Amino acid sequence: MLLSENFGVFVTPGQRKVFMDEIENYEPQFAQIFRQTETTIPFYRGAHIGGFGLWNSSTEGTTIATESVKQGSNAELSIERYSKGYTISWELMQDDQQGVFSGQAGQGGSAKMLARSLVSTVESKCASVLTGGFTNTGYDGVALFATNHKYHKNTGTPPTGSNKLTATPLTVAGLQDACKLMRAMKDNGGAASAGIIPGQLIVHPDDEFAARTLLNGALNIVDGVPHANSTLPNLEIVVLDHLANSSAFYVRAKNMDNLVLAWREKPRFASHQIPQSVDWFFYGYMRFVAGYEEWRGLVGVQKSTS
Repeated sequence: MLLSENFGVFVTPGQRKVFMDEIENYEPQFAQIFRQTETTIPFYRGAHIGGFGLWNSSTEGTTIATESVKQGSNAELSIERYSKGYTISWELMQDDQQGVFSGQAGQGGSAKMLARSLVSTVESKCASVLTGGFTNTGYDGVALFATNHKYHKNTGTPPTGSNKLTATPLTVAGLQDACKLMRAMKDNGGAASAGIIPGQLIVHPDDEFAARTLLNGALNIVDGVPHANSTLPNLEIVVLDHLANSSAFYVRAKNMDNLVLAWREKPRFASHQIPQSVDWFFYGYMRFVAGYEEWRGLVGVQKSTS
């Protein structure tokens, strides 16, 4: 029998199903650029070690040249907790005979809306890694997008590298400059090319059609057939709705991991009765962190001088 002291026990499974179904049916945008992993500790750590120089030529009978491996800076990301909930009163349950409960908590109600706000939270946190990447302080002491990143060289003074452009519009020339900057990135030690290949163009929705015009527009006609712009690499366009603004665009490599989303606890749904009340509290909970463990393979391009 459904009573004031136990109605939450009966309601929770249905609420949980609506909540989890909404999450499972969503196609995350962040998953196009973030590698997902899990951690059993309250942080995620991406370790860096020094890179070797080019190999030495040697002759028969000579010893092999050696280098001591040097520990680089660790990219350590602290797990954060996120939660939100809502209350369903006994009176609301009683009034369900008039359809009140189904309107608030049914298929289009509170559980679904809670799941959607969860999705927006994860997407916003991931997008903020990029939009905040011009002003943050990262694992190597500078922002994600900077002109003075230090490579991890085992011996001697490490060289510096850049993954930032300013005053560069989203044009053929601007995109070419961003791709050239990525191709100029070196291996860990800064001794030789890392062979990093541009693979994705990440933009705000305001720049979606400009990006498609650049990469997919009928700019060349061969035997009467339109072809995409052959002066640009074949980049995948990734539109992130949760980027804070369109003041920048980003190029990401297709052959290097850098952005990471680490789950400590994946989303779950639960409930409990509110003390000294006949009402029940329903809530969602998760712990994760979104960040980056490597600056190489990413280029941030600010459209105006900053």
